[in-house]
Amino acid sequence: MGAINTGRCTMHKILVGVVSAGDFSRARRHIPELSAYGGYDDWLDSRYGRFMGLSIGGAEASLETVALDGFLDWCQARAVRPSEAALDAYARFSWARSGREPLSAA
Repeated sequence: MGAINTGRCTMHKILVGVVSAGDFSRARRHIPELSAYGGYDDWLDSRYGRFMGLSIGGAEASLETVALDGFLDWCQARAVRPSEAALDAYARFSWARSGREPLSAA
């Protein structure tokens, strides 16, 4: 989680990790939770709902598209089961390493 100092308080940036539409069918084979969704748009709506819930709750939240291969390599190197929670953790990891600002849907 990245910290943002607003002058009066410190907010923590929460990233909601997503994969591209092109990687979704392959991601379904590795991330068990994705099989519960009818397709990419259904899953993306769910992730967007998570983003909106966090934002409405006062968190500094952003959607972050991550490369599936990088995510799977990261999971394997850390002995972490690929999951939506791991996707969020990898989004934070890759964002922190890149130094760039994630896209916000706001």
